[in-house]
Amino acid sequence: MSPRLRGLTTIAVMALMIFLLAVGCGKGRRYEGLSADAAWAKIVKYFNKGRYLDTVEHLEVFLINHAGSAMADSAQYLLAESHFLMKEYIISASEFEKLYGQYPQSPLAITGGYKIGLSYYKLSPRWNLDQNFTMKAIDAFQNFVEDFPESDKDEAATEMIEVCRDKLARKEYEGGRLYHKMKEPASARIYYDSVLNNYYDTRYAPLAQYYKAGSYELSKDWQSAMEGYSIFLEKFDDHEWAVKALRNLNKARDKAVAAREEGRAQAKSGNG
Repeated sequence: MSPRLRGLTTIAVMALMIFLLAVGCGKGRRYEGLSADAAWAKIVKYFNKGRYLDTVEHLEVFLINHAGSAMADSAQYLLAESHFLMKEYIISASEFEKLYGQYPQSPLAITGGYKIGLSYYKLSPRWNLDQNFTMKAIDAFQNFVEDFPESDKDEAATEMIEVCRDKLARKEYEGGRLYHKMKEPASARIYYDSVLNNYYDTRYAPLAQYYKAGSYELSKDWQSAMEGYSIFLEKFDDHEWAVKALRNLNKARDKAVAAREEGRAQAKSGNG
């Protein structure tokens, strides 16, 4: 690069830095001479108009200039809520966690705690994808229920936990069904057992038990199949598949009897 070109490049970079510095200072000067109440009124006006990006920009300055204000918790809440409404859920979760941690005595901490879980839930993908955010949502909602058991959002948080657990259960259940269809019953049962042990209170538990029993039929282990269907009928006697389970139990019993008789016949033939 020629000396002249390097000089022009240096000038351009310096000009850009001066511009960015001026813009940053300009943001701060908007609040020069404004009281906390006046600045807050402007912020609320932006928020009510749905201008969430402007709200965030002004709140960041407000929280620096008025960190000790009585409105600091409200400012932190509005900052998190603005990100939430802009569907920036990773940021909103982080900002709600700040509210939850820095202002635990604030009335807004209750809603903030609930919104942590809701932010993570919004990031939760379809059941067949990675469920890291689903588990984060469950943890957040469980923490909320433990910390605020008398909250009016307690029931909603509990329902969200159930929704998230249902999604995790489906992922395990579908894994079992995949191996089942591939005629790999032992692998299928690992997933069915995961549902039965970890998500026993979801709608996938009876399905997992039914197909676990059926997986033994693939191995011609009729005794284990009978036991599996018997467990299904004992635990889920009012399930819509109960009639099918009873029918399959009887078939497995007949197969078991036939297998024993065939074994005896072969034994006699061998002795003869």
